[in-house]
Amino acid sequence: MKKILGIAAMGLLFSIPAYAQGRSFGVGSSPGAALNFGGGGIGGGSVGGSSRVQLPADLPAQFTTAAYSGDQSFAPSSFLTFQQAVEEGKLESAPQKSVAQVAAENQAAAKAKSRVAFVQDARGNVVPVPRS
Repeated sequence: MKKILGIAAMGLLFSIPAYAQGRSFGVGSSPGAALNFGGGGIGGGSVGGSSRVQLPADLPAQFTTAAYSGDQSFAPSSFLTFQQAVEEGKLESAPQKSVAQVAAENQAAAKAKSRVAFVQDARGNVVPVPRS
């Protein structure tokens, strides 16, 4: 019974933050009540005010890169000349090995053998034996 009560309490506890992400998450019935929180806020802290701050539906995305760190040979492609970008693209589009070729190379490669072999004695126990 305690487990069920604990699970129900955790479910209720974890559902509170999800509720807070809704549109009207404030305490009160007016639209401005969600943003005032009792005083000093928008509309002078009055719950009955009709002022409401909303973010626009489509915020402009700004992706600017001022600097980068790490490997100094890396440079974004916008800083390459056209000819350098074409040469780099040709190098990247060079034919790659197929899965079958890689598998054949892996099968042909010499495998390292273990130094110990495991055998079974007359009683059925596993015994390590040095490999010759």
